[in-house]
Amino acid sequence: MTGNRLFASNEPAGQSIGPERSPLQTIEGCREVLNELLETPPQAFGGLDLGLLNLVCAPSLPGSESLDIPKCLARLDRLTHFVKSQTEQNLHRHDADPEFRHSEAVWRMATLVTLVKRDFGASYSPSARDDLLAGLNTPFSDSREAFIHGLLDGDPARRWGTCTAIPVLIVAVARRLRYPVSLAVTRTHVYARWENWEVFNIEASNPAGMTSQPDDYYRSKNGGLTPEEQQSGHYLRTLFPVEEFALFLQTRVWHLRDAARYDETLLWAARALQFCPTDPYFPKVAHHVADLAMKHRLRRAHPEQKIPSPEDPEPFFFNVGDLLALPERSLFFTIVAHYKESLGELVAARQLYEDACRQNFHGNNEQRDLQRFLRKHKLPPRKGTQFWPANIGLPRWIKVPCPPEQEESYLVRAFNQRFRDGQVLMARDALRDLYMFDPGNAELFQRARDLEQHPMFQPQLKAYIEQRRRSQQN
Repeated sequence: MTGNRLFASNEPAGQSIGPERSPLQTIEGCREVLNELLETPPQAFGGLDLGLLNLVCAPSLPGSESLDIPKCLARLDRLTHFVKSQTEQNLHRHDADPEFRHSEAVWRMATLVTLVKRDFGASYSPSARDDLLAGLNTPFSDSREAFIHGLLDGDPARRWGTCTAIPVLIVAVARRLRYPVSLAVTRTHVYARWENWEVFNIEASNPAGMTSQPDDYYRSKNGGLTPEEQQSGHYLRTLFPVEEFALFLQTRVWHLRDAARYDETLLWAARALQFCPTDPYFPKVAHHVADLAMKHRLRRAHPEQKIPSPEDPEPFFFNVGDLLALPERSLFFTIVAHYKESLGELVAARQLYEDACRQNFHGNNEQRDLQRFLRKHKLPPRKGTQFWPANIGLPRWIKVPCPPEQEESYLVRAFNQRFRDGQVLMARDALRDLYMFDPGNAELFQRARDLEQHPMFQPQLKAYIEQRRRSQQN
């Protein structure tokens, strides 16, 4: 087999491989792509490239200053082509080698891991390994060790990663070869797993070639799993594609936390929780980081006020409207809701999930999260007369000239009348106000989304915006 020099970068410095003006060539473009992914339905992630999903979560983190995603993807393509050609040339050998259980699947993955590690040069970070052997829990300070761009470095002698990166590179190559391989996790470790008619685990973060450990090995690794963690059903199984993406978002949150950039964690933490609600550990992490973010904001806004320490067990109270911009409120409520749910405080969690929906009327993620929560805990729809929520901090769109107990029924009549009159925009506004009463009404949410696709909606919206502009000028 060939040496590392085949994978040395021969592209001119400062140039990127890929289409001209690729949005992935700038931090702003990567942010746009990532924001689009954050609004992608969970079922759509199965058709997306794992390498891209991982790389797009790294920009702006420490260690990503020279990240060139198109160049990394091109190098990943070449690596995949190399693995494919070498595998096909040597496929005849697997029958004669009892080391691989006479399994072509095991042989293929062992060959892939060997080629990636021995020939391509991907290996465990020396400094991270030293810290691990010394029992040190070091901070996430270099994204090149946690995301795959470090393993795809132009210098073959610097292709280092950890267990959050090496299995990802292995799976990214395997998927491009159409192998049924996915990621799997414990609380402290990431590995790969082949699963179709044959199932086996793939360990590639070890010093040598691939090993295949039984589930019990991972069940007891690094102190083992608690009974609650085992009952969660999240660990020791094949992750769904959207859960793999959530794992990359979690890794981004860890890096931002360790860089003391707490304010930036809300979006990534909330989406990670929504895309992977079965993780029994991350709700605590997300809640802790959100708490730190709020305390830092309160310190900046009111330096004279005493801020409780992170270790203080007492609840930390603050005015949401003072510290959070409107787009951030649903994110914060989502994080706290997942935390409360993890503690079994279902009444408080339901209120927070509903408030997260109220704060983002167009939030598909929030609505899906609320419905998941209601189904999981078999909670019935709210019954009886609903009232406008107190302290919601949002304006009413429809004036309601009636007592509070009649407001909901008035809005239902207002919606029906305006829809019959062809006032599609105003009918949608009535639905917006109705949503404040009961965000758990999934049918109402979908009706609002359908109404926004009505042919008359956009013209009426543009006319309303123009009218507002003129009135402000006058």
